Amino acid sequence: MSSEVSAVYANALFSLAEEQGDTVLQQTRADLRECALLFSLNPDLTRLLSLPTVSVEERLDIAKKIFGDEGLTCRLLALLIDHHRVAYLGEIADDFDARMLDYQNTVEVRVTTAVPLQPAQSERLTAALSAKLGKSIRITEHIDRSVLGGVIVQYGDTRIDNSVKYRLETLKARLS
Repeated sequence: MSSEVSAVYANALFSLAEEQGDTVLQQTRADLRECALLFSLNPDLTRLLSLPTVSVEERLDIAKKIFGDEGLTCRLLALLIDHHRVAYLGEIADDFDARMLDYQNTVEVRVTTAVPLQPAQSERLTAALSAKLGKSIRITEHIDRSVLGGVIVQYGDTRIDNSVKYRLETLKARLS
């Protein structure tokens, strides 16, 4: 869940990157994702760069040794360290991704099925959603054997559940 703090940082970072062009936008997104992944895999790093007992200068030096000091993401990290907000980096990366999708006129769609979609099925679903939403579609496929069959499509606040599991639960409720 995004916070107001992460949204402010992500919006500012996105605006700076956008001013410098698509190449910088793409590079910043990749750097931010990589940095957020590193922090999520190494929670001790987040704690180290947030320790009040270590001076800001020492924490900045540690960050520079690990990440360097080139690019917008490194500048953001320095700002987060200075303002004691390193823990927000993952949220900032998520908010930045959301801004990128909007900028690219793309919708992230989560598709849940019992078995992997065949390429033709995925293409039909993508085409149908693209026509319905008037945007490019980026599908993230998830397998959940409990849906039994059919498909669950989620994007934004919309959920379309056409799974066998849902239909059986609906039938059961009607018969009760």
